[in-house]
Amino acid sequence: MARTAVTPSPGFISIQVSNVDRSAEFYEQHLGAVRDTFDFGPDAVAYVGWPTFGLNAARRPGQSGPSPETTTIQLWWRASDAQALFDKVKAAGVRILAEPFDGPFGRTFTMADPDGYRITVYEKDQPLFWPPKAR
Repeated sequence: MARTAVTPSPGFISIQVSNVDRSAEFYEQHLGAVRDTFDFGPDAVAYVGWPTFGLNAARRPGQSGPSPETTTIQLWWRASDAQALFDKVKAAGVRILAEPFDGPFGRTFTMADPDGYRITVYEKDQPLFWPPKAR
């Protein structure tokens, strides 16, 4: 029997938004997202990178969107200087959900995108205490 290969992480993440243009501006302006040149039509945008992600307006009219208090999805973006990004997005009026703090992933803060998805910005892929010290 043939084995099926599955990648160990998502190959594409689709984020359902209420307004593709508004969300695209947010992800491009504040998080440096680079738009794929393929035209997916007026209701969708995709970005290059790994994992690749896209925005789509698949939500039905009148359907409520996520809120930072209820969404179960949290997106994480790594930044070389989380404090500088925090200062920039706060000055731009982006909703801040958690002020910057120093944690296991370096300087970290959380903001909300235009639809209320939680976006955590951090500086280090591995916790400061990684690898664990031998005892």
